[in-house]
Amino acid sequence: MPGPGTTSVHGPDDGERRSGPVNTPVERATTYRFENTDALVDASHAGRGFYTRYGHANFEPVEARFAALHGAEGAVLFASGMAAVAAVVQAFCRAGDRVAVMADVYGGTRALLDHMVERGELVLDVVPFDALDALEERLHGTRVFFAETPTNPSLRLVDVPRVAAACKATETLLVVDGTFAGPTQLRPLPLGADLVLESATKQLAGHSDVMGGLLAGSAEHVAALANARRLYGAVPDPETAWLIERGMKTLDVRARRQAETAGRVARWLDGHDAVLEVRYPGLEVHPQHALLERLGAGPGAMLSFRVTGGGDGARRVIDALELIANAPSLGGVESLASLPRFTSHAHLTPEERTALGVTDDLVRLSVGLEDADDLIDDLDRALRAPAT
Repeated sequence: MPGPGTTSVHGPDDGERRSGPVNTPVERATTYRFENTDALVDASHAGRGFYTRYGHANFEPVEARFAALHGAEGAVLFASGMAAVAAVVQAFCRAGDRVAVMADVYGGTRALLDHMVERGELVLDVVPFDALDALEERLHGTRVFFAETPTNPSLRLVDVPRVAAACKATETLLVVDGTFAGPTQLRPLPLGADLVLESATKQLAGHSDVMGGLLAGSAEHVAALANARRLYGAVPDPETAWLIERGMKTLDVRARRQAETAGRVARWLDGHDAVLEVRYPGLEVHPQHALLERLGAGPGAMLSFRVTGGGDGARRVIDALELIANAPSLGGVESLASLPRFTSHAHLTPEERTALGVTDDLVRLSVGLEDADDLIDDLDRALRAPAT
């Protein structure tokens, strides 16, 4: 099997050398004409070359790359990461089904599931991180379990094989959100997950200019998800799919460089007198560093850190940054910082945030492709900014 760099550039190796354009052309069409009705029916069953909501030629290179990088039988591209989350429920749950979710999961996922509970569509069990060791006893009668690793923004790691064993024993579908890591840093499917979810908006596309979501897994699961996409219409346009494909071609080299820089920044922050705590699995002092190695995962480009001065101190730091942008996203070529209490976890109460380790003094940092020394200089200046 080709390595992740080759797969990112070329997609899966199908043994053929194709002629034609090096880059996938953008096929700007919503519908197609057919020589006869039999050809139309065949195309409708094939799911492409019929009507864009059913599938499109520009979706296929993205889905094929994502599936190959994760070792999956197939993948489905959606208009956003949240559309992908919703599709899991639409494809695999019925009204009143029980769903479980890690308490640490992405705030948007939790907000969507809470909304479904309020509408009487689901029964939800929110599982604290420290309860994952006894997960099996909680999962009986559960249809889907949503996990995330590393967690946003606390950078805690899930022992995927252990969680997968509990899900298998209870016939619960395990969906792992790997957005914080990406497929070159972590592959949940070989570790036992049923589906891997990622926001293509983040590191996959990588340039903060396009939105999308992806799910990969078995052919059976992918078929159900593709049907949900067709029914609910959460379909990206061809131009968006083309931009995601273009971004994925440089995924491996970006991810490696960003992880290397994040490691340097994390080590520097760990020694700063204005920093109380650094959360980055690549640090040997991280309590789950050994688990990172056991999972065969890379450390990634995301980190978070707590600063002195409480919430006011965190605001002072982030407002003083000049090179690093104050922006609520991640995974781009530019470094971005945010205060999770105002972004990803704003919908939770202060007590709920504190229970998740999302304290007011926590800063989340997505490391981009700038030189490490320049990022460190910017952080140092911000950490030393005087109170006003």
